[in-house]
Amino acid sequence: MKIFSKRKVIIIVSAIFAALLILIGIIAVRFLNPFNIGISPLRTANDAEQSGRRLEITFSYEKQRMVASSQFVFWIEDMDGNYVDTLYVTRYTAIEGYHRRPKSLPQWVAVSKPGDMPPSEIDAIAGATPKSGDYRVYWDFMDSAGNLVTGSQYRYFIEATMYNDDNAVYSGVITVGDEAWHEYPTPEYSVPDSEYKEMIGAVRVAYHPN
Repeated sequence: MKIFSKRKVIIIVSAIFAALLILIGIIAVRFLNPFNIGISPLRTANDAEQSGRRLEITFSYEKQRMVASSQFVFWIEDMDGNYVDTLYVTRYTAIEGYHRRPKSLPQWVAVSKPGDMPPSEIDAIAGATPKSGDYRVYWDFMDSAGNLVTGSQYRYFIEATMYNDDNAVYSGVITVGDEAWHEYPTPEYSVPDSEYKEMIGAVRVAYHPN
């Protein structure tokens, strides 16, 4: 039987350990950040406000602790129901989660077709599920291709999958003009007596002409 010296054993163990580290790194890149996602479009309440013409949506978020929960998205459509742009979507659903869990953000998936989006577009709109807190997102009146839109009215949507197929949807009309306005939309719940309504709350939508 061949006996290895202490030095050879150390070298073999070190090589195995290095290989394991490389494997862990590959798995992390593939599954935790497959599109090399950068800065999330989601902003905290303490971040500096954006300037210029914009739609601003502020809201409170309470992270749910169950599997198949805590997914949400903000997007824009024109008045004919055509998809315009996504402002923010939780990363799990955006990349492959809508295949694994078809009940996750079904309305957004149907209209935006994330499977047809290039990785760069997913990169621009997706972010990790945040901690509980107060947040805001903006729309700068650009479509998903980066073109300035010119219509006078659009629709905004906020969809939340609170748990399994327990969903909430906020929506309203965006009137573009010279006057600022704001509103507090009321959600529609798929489960009227849902016990998870606190996930998304205190929603305020404001239009700033300049």
